[in-house]
Amino acid sequence: MANVRERIGEILQRHIIVKDSAIGTTLTGGRRDILPEMVAVDDYERVVAMYEASIKAGATLITTNTFLSDPLSLESCGVSLTTEEVVARSMAALREARERCDKEVFVMGSIGPSTRNISLAIDLTEEQLRESYRRLIAALHNEGVDIFLIESITDVRNAEIAAEVCREVSAETPIIFSATLSKIGGLLSSGRSVEKYVEDVSKFEPLAIGFNCSYGVKNVVDNIELLTRYTSLPTYVAPSAGLPDAKGKYPETAKKHTETLRTAAERGLLSIVGGCCGTTAEYTKGVAQMARHYKPRK
Repeated sequence: MANVRERIGEILQRHIIVKDSAIGTTLTGGRRDILPEMVAVDDYERVVAMYEASIKAGATLITTNTFLSDPLSLESCGVSLTTEEVVARSMAALREARERCDKEVFVMGSIGPSTRNISLAIDLTEEQLRESYRRLIAALHNEGVDIFLIESITDVRNAEIAAEVCREVSAETPIIFSATLSKIGGLLSSGRSVEKYVEDVSKFEPLAIGFNCSYGVKNVVDNIELLTRYTSLPTYVAPSAGLPDAKGKYPETAKKHTETLRTAAERGLLSIVGGCCGTTAEYTKGVAQMARHYKPRK
């Protein structure tokens, strides 16, 4: 594909870009005894169908099912497969869905926060974390992802290490940074300020900066307005459908998700928009129908 950053820039001159909805909760139904990354191994067609539904619903950015696929995370989850095997299986399902739909789709390689937090771990070195990220990032690059998505950032140092490795593996592949938020306005879940977060990651010249998951759509929309005070870069907005109850049900409907995001679109705050935990292709469809009526952030 031609230069991805340039192509995304061209699209953002015309309209807001829609990303897919949740991978993990869509594949597991909220069950904690199922690792989403393993569904592509155990039930391949189900993963293909999920991707196909997202593309048909209007998503242009599709996320790989590799959120916890670095070696440290796989080991902590008791998975015997290698990072390379998990990434290859996820990409195979995504490619098949893309071929069936025959639409222009960009693939975001999901790089999660890892199960190991470098700022808290007493038995982990930065070099060990770096090598774990390197295996995942190299595998994603070798499988041909268009964008590196460093998502659900809690420990910004983890994200910085991942980004450093991204630049070493493929300097030209764009990076998107997406952090999780606290209930307290202006703070990430780690307590770091939104302003400091933007400062930390801007040195990597990202394609976009934003937030995912967190405490639902209003929490993310309120903070994305704050983020735009500190950066002129495109925004990335992927809220959860709220916090699940004891039965794993998410409270925010597709209609509420879309209508709250509309308030941000009306103010010109959105560049890339979609959903996270608890959202499905139904949410993607609503967001896509809404987004076509508004110009992206300038």
